Formats: sequence, C-alpha cells, structure tokens
Amino acid sequence: MSDHPAETHTLTDLSDDLYISEIFGLFDFRSSLPFFQSEKKRMPQRPSASVSAALPPEQTASPFPARPESGSLPLRAQAPANSPQTNSTVENRALRIALADALAALAASRHKNVEQERRIQKLEQALGEHERAFQRITTQLNEHQKALLETTRTLTPHPSRLRRLWRTLRYPPVSPALPEAPALEALPPLPPSLPQPPSSLPLPAAHTGPRKILFVAGELDTTGRIYRCERMAAAFAAAGVEVRVLECPVVGPDDVLWADALVIWRARISPHVSTMLRLFREQGKPTIFDIDDLVFRPDLAKIEIIDGIRHAATVTEETTCQIFTDLHKTAEDCDMAFTTTVELLDQLFRTGVNPILVLPNTFDHETQQRGRLAARRKQLIGPDGLIRIGYAAGSRTHQRDFKLVSQVMADLLRADNRLRLVLFTLNDTLPLLLTEEFPELNGLEDQIEWRTFVPLVDLPAEMARFDISIIPLEAGNVFCEAKSEIKFFEAALGNVCSIASPTGPFRRIIQHGQNGFLASTAEEWRNVLLMLIQDPALRQKLARNAFHCALWFFGPERLSFLARDAVLSMGQGTESAQANARLIARTQDTTPLIPVVPESETLFLHDHLDQADVSVVITSYNYEHFILEALESVAAQTLHVLDLVVVDDGSTDGSLSLIVAWAEKHTHRFNRLLVLRSAANAGLGGARNIGMAATETPYAMQLDADNKLLPAACEHLLHAMKVENAAFAYPTIQQFGTHILTDVLGDRPFQPLALMPGNYIDAMAMVAKWAWAAAGGYYVQRDAMGWEDFDLWCLFAERGFTGVHVPEILAEYRRHGSSMTNGVTETPSHKPRVVTLLEARHPWLRLTTPHAAPRDDAPA
Repeated sequence: MSDHPAETHTLTDLSDDLYISEIFGLFDFRSSLPFFQSEKKRMPQRPSASVSAALPPEQTASPFPARPESGSLPLRAQAPANSPQTNSTVENRALRIALADALAALAASRHKNVEQERRIQKLEQALGEHERAFQRITTQLNEHQKALLETTRTLTPHPSRLRRLWRTLRYPPVSPALPEAPALEALPPLPPSLPQPPSSLPLPAAHTGPRKILFVAGELDTTGRIYRCERMAAAFAAAGVEVRVLECPVVGPDDVLWADALVIWRARISPHVSTMLRLFREQGKPTIFDIDDLVFRPDLAKIEIIDGIRHAATVTEETTCQIFTDLHKTAEDCDMAFTTTVELLDQLFRTGVNPILVLPNTFDHETQQRGRLAARRKQLIGPDGLIRIGYAAGSRTHQRDFKLVSQVMADLLRADNRLRLVLFTLNDTLPLLLTEEFPELNGLEDQIEWRTFVPLVDLPAEMARFDISIIPLEAGNVFCEAKSEIKFFEAALGNVCSIASPTGPFRRIIQHGQNGFLASTAEEWRNVLLMLIQDPALRQKLARNAFHCALWFFGPERLSFLARDAVLSMGQGTESAQANARLIARTQDTTPLIPVVPESETLFLHDHLDQADVSVVITSYNYEHFILEALESVAAQTLHVLDLVVVDDGSTDGSLSLIVAWAEKHTHRFNRLLVLRSAANAGLGGARNIGMAATETPYAMQLDADNKLLPAACEHLLHAMKVENAAFAYPTIQQFGTHILTDVLGDRPFQPLALMPGNYIDAMAMVAKWAWAAAGGYYVQRDAMGWEDFDLWCLFAERGFTGVHVPEILAEYRRHGSSMTNGVTETPSHKPRVVTLLEARHPWLRLTTPHAAPRDDAPA
C-alpha cells in the first residue's frame, strides 16, 4: 500500500489535521513539546536511582524531631499562615532543595551506570553467541570445501582417453553429497536497544482470535497517539499478541499481510484509508475504529459546542465539520470500535459500528515512577508557604470551562496571598488559557504562575507541584460530557487531589469527599476549594485515595486484562464466549474500591529518592522482645536496593523506641526507611493498610514483627512475581519456637479452589500494590481481626489474579504463646465473628474449622 497513489494526499490531510487539531484541541499535543523551562522553573527529571533524604547541617541523623513524652511535635515548623518565612527557614529549605537535587542527579547517574552494565552484559552474551555461531559456520564451510575438493579431484579429466574410459568403467559416475548449507538463522540477533517485555498474560495456544495487531495512528506526534496506540499496543503485547504501531501514511501491503487485525485511531477517510480497510475486509480480518473524543459527529462542529474553533484564524465550522464527517465515515467502514468512556460508546452506536468496547486511557510504569518520585521529593524539601491550585488545560478548548471557576479563583486569590494559580504555555510563548477573556483576574498577575508544558511522561511530575488540581467542564455540553478521566489520574500520580465537574466519567471515578470532590455551581467550587485550602491533611488523604483508585483502574495491568479478553472475544468457540462474558461483567466495574487507611503519624523518614522494586512492610504491636530480630532479617536481604516501612500499631511496651533507634542507625542500608505509628490501635488489617499505603514500590513483602525473613526471600519472591506477573507470591516457611507440630508452612502450590475449606497461605507473602488496590486492601473490621490475609487471597481469586508459590524455605514463623493467633483469632468469643465475616464476603467458602482451635503453644 505504500505505492498507493492516495498516500501523498493522505499525508497532506493528516498534516492539516495536525494543524487544525492543535488550534482547537481535538487532541492533547503535549508529548511532542520539549521541556524548555529554565533551571529555576524546571522540575527535576526522575532519577531511577536515589536521592538521599539528606538533612540540613543543623539537623540530627533523624530528619524529624524526637517525639516528646506527651503529645507530638509537627514534622516541620510551619510559618504563620500570612507571615513571610524567616531567613533561616528559607536558607534551610534552599539547602534541602540543593541537596535533594544533587543526590537525585547522583542517583540518576548510578541508575544509568547500572543500565549500561546490563546492556553491556547482554551485548557480551550476544557476541559470545555470535562467535559460537561463526565457529559452527566455519566448520560447516570447511566441510563443504573438503567435499568440493574431493569432487573436483574425482571429476578432473585425465590426459589419456583410454585411462579416462577405464576409470569410467572401473568407477561409476559420482554424485557427491555436499553437507547441508548453513542457514542464516544460525546467527542470533543482537538484543534491541529497548528490550521488548515478555508476555505476562499469555494467550491460549489454540485461540482463534488475532495474534498480530497493527495499530495505525491517524495523527502524528500527539499525546493521543501515546495513549491510544503506544500504550494500547503495550497492553496487547502483555497479553501475548504481536503488535506494530505505524503512522497512517506509511502503512504498506506488507503490513496488511502481516497483521491479523487493524486498530485505526483518528484516521480520516481517504483513498489510502479506504484501500487499507478494504484489504483487511477482503481477507476476513477485523478492523477496529478507536476514538478518544467526540469528533465523529459533524452536527457538533459548532462554536457553541467546541469553544476552541473561535480562537483559530484558519479553522472554521466548515473545516471542522469536514474532519468530523471523514472520521464518521472511517467508523462506518470498521467492524467494531474501541473507546474511552461510556458516553463515547453511546455516541458511537449512532454510527452503526458494533460491537464497541471501552478500553480506558492508561499510564505506564515510567510515568508513574516519575510522578511518585516528584511527590517524594516535594515531601522531603518541605513546603514553601504557598498553596498552588493548578489548571492543566492541554489545549485552547477550555475557555468556557474555566469560566465556571474564574470568579471564584479571583476572589480566593485576592483574599489569600499564599494562593497561586498555575497555568501553562507552549514553549513559554503561547498561553493555553487566554486570561484577557477573564477581566476578574486583572491585577492578580503576581499570583499566577506560568509553566511550560512538558512531555507526557513528565506531566505527573510537573503536576506534583500542585496542592490542588481543578478540572472544570462546561455543564450540559455533550462534547465535555464525553471527556475521559485523564486529568484525575495524572494528578493522582503526582499525589495531588482533584476537584472536577460532575460529568458522567468523573461521577463514576470520584467518590465525593473520599478521593476527590465534585462541584457544579460557583458556590460549590468555592466551598470545596476553601475546605482544601484550609486542611492540608484532607488534601493528602484525598490524593492518597485517588492514587490507589488510579493504580488499578487506569493502570497497565487492568488494561492488559481487558486487552487479553478483547483478543479472545474476536475468535470463535468456548474461549471467545467466556471472554465475552468477562467483558460483559466488567462493564459493571465502573467505580474503583478505596482501601481504608487509618490515620497515622510519621516518626522517622529517610529517603535516597532511588527507585526500589520491593518494600518490606513490618507491622508491630507490643513485640519488644522480637522486633529487632525481624528488622535485622530485613537488613540482611540480598536485594541491594530495598525500602522498609515499619508500622507500630499503638504499642504500649518499649518496642517503638527500639524501632526508631534502629532506624536511625541503618539509613545507609535502605533506599527509603519509614517509621509510622497509627493514631489509634487500628488492628492488623488497618496496620497493614497503613504500611501498604506508605510504600512507593511495585511490590511489598509483608512481615509480622515476631517472624523473620531469610536473606534471599525478597530477591527470589520478586523474581517469581515478575516472571508470572503475579498478584502475590509466597514461600515455604520454616517454623521455629515452642511446640512445633509441623516443620513447614505454605508448602502447597497456589490453587484458588483449595482456599474453599480454609487458608493454607501465610500472611508472609509479597503483594503487588496494584492488586492490593484493586481488591480494596485488607479489611479493617477490628471485631473480626485475624484472617485479613485469607480474605485478600480470596479477593484475588475472585478477580482472576495469579498467585505463585516459591517452593523454597525463605522465611521463619515463630510459634509462641503470645501470638495474635492464640490471643485473639482462635478464641471462642472471637472466631465465630471472623468466620461469619469471611463467609459473608465470600459465599463460595466452606470452612471446615469454624470453631476456635488454639495452638498447643498457647498458655493454659
């Protein structure tokens, strides 16, 4: 198809589309923009290695003051609300910023060196394979040469005819057998510069759905291309599908022959696109129209609906209408569709395309890491006395949207000189919000911060500067009603809470007052803004809950699950029917669960700002005699880069002081070391949720304070988690202590139905944070404490998440009379409540030990 005469025409059309779309915002185009900010304005790049939570010279080893006998001191002294910071405070903060930046650069260099070493190792391994292959080929060629010499010697004519005749009669004609020629495939390929991730959700070998999918981008160098082509392709690749991502003009016949299915995003109809769709149709291959905005209804191409048209000198309603008409025709020619929201799905039905599947926009792991790192850095350097309210509009389509809050913002800025309104420009020249249309902002220029838009991967880190993110959308506007939840999860990745207009997508994702706020009227916007301005603790709670919602609901793992079922659903037979059933069931999964995280206070924080894969989470309650053994077992882990989070659940013995003293002496061992104390005794589930919420790693190893890990535990379990893309992994556990009945625990492979009669997996397991968030965390019902881990395994089983058993003794379980099992769970007054709760939450259970059965190491 590369020779198709319409290709040049298509490319021209796409270039026009790019220009037009940049004007009135049919897509976000931030990804192609360089980060032109000055060093003063620029947010740091995410180091994939470490920034130590280094302290100003006047501080002690611990970054926070010691907790007094009664009450508690704040982590940092705050300047009065409306008073300037003292010179010493400003100097201290400047030192913290400079040191954090220096250590971040050091960590980034260290990480780069590690990556280079890995690359060199792969190249050396590949070169070794090449050398061995060349040796094999040389041997084969030598054999060929010998055979050819023998043949030549046999067939060489003799000067004497008689002797030649004699030799012919004496020796029959020879047909030399040459060795098989060496194949080119004998040379192994060099590893790519960016290794392709292995399939984490492999498809069944006999499935009848597509195995190779071509993703075609109808717009060039846009954030939409990243969301709807590159990240979608990554999700399908994780499901075991071969993928290619190409721009529409360069698709040729070879690409059509290669692919089993076509996903075409925002490509206007043209002879080139029509030919592409016809070729797929003639071969019986499915074509899928992918769209992420309401840009396929020509009747909506009006200024009163799409505000941005009026800001473009060369774009009119007529040209916009033609673009929408062309996209509508592309949709009509496709067999099915993917889209981002239920509202867009309903609109797509009008085009006649069917079936339609909602595949949400998602983030990737690198973007998540950068956003979380920026949030950690912000926590370390401390506040600067300002409160930033950010409006991250990505294009000039939001003038009327911002009008909903412009007067409220102006009033708040005039009333509080701490407030800043953060707006964005392109390349420091083109403002994305035309403030001249809002005279109420006149005189407030000093309280408006202009920032340059950054590439998409850096956007959550840029938004981490905010304290509050606002997402106003024009009420009743069908175009706005179909907008996806991107701004919500971009802010959440940077640990920022959001206020949004109550359109359908935001009503489903935001639980008012829990993970954000919804506001319709100016008065509602004023009230929730004031509430968040005055309550930083509430801002942090909402931001944390928003991140937990986004982690699964808009994360790459969920999209991979949906992609796998989408592929299977395109086939035939039982597997297709079952995949369709799962997709139908998931259409009801529109509101994420929010883990309940009790309040806690930070007693100790150390952070090198590196990126570890694993955090060990230790929960402790009155284990003064055992806690140091547990801590030492974590310090002895073979995993070099490691985080540690210790949660004290209101201990009344001397264990807390031991923990803090130990932490102060071991900051060199850990990338991030955090000691938390629950505000009130939260129970085991609450303490575990506090620890999980505090982790900043993909995986968390659970450890009770009376148990121990063997040195290789984290390393081996992490390897199993990555290989299997598991929700959790658990080892075989050696028992020690008094009255041991069996040597080991947890020596059975994972089989979800085996949980039916009772739990056989100990809480000492490594849990993926995305899976914990998807399940809504550990339950926190204190009157039914004891089986929080069993409940979590059941939740994972019900969602189809994978667990993996590592058949190796990697941990030690202490049996003693003061354990929680004996003191609480297995008591006649308590266990019936636990059993009732679990059977109510999981009706498929048939527990065979419903009555209390204390272990024989319990005191009489």
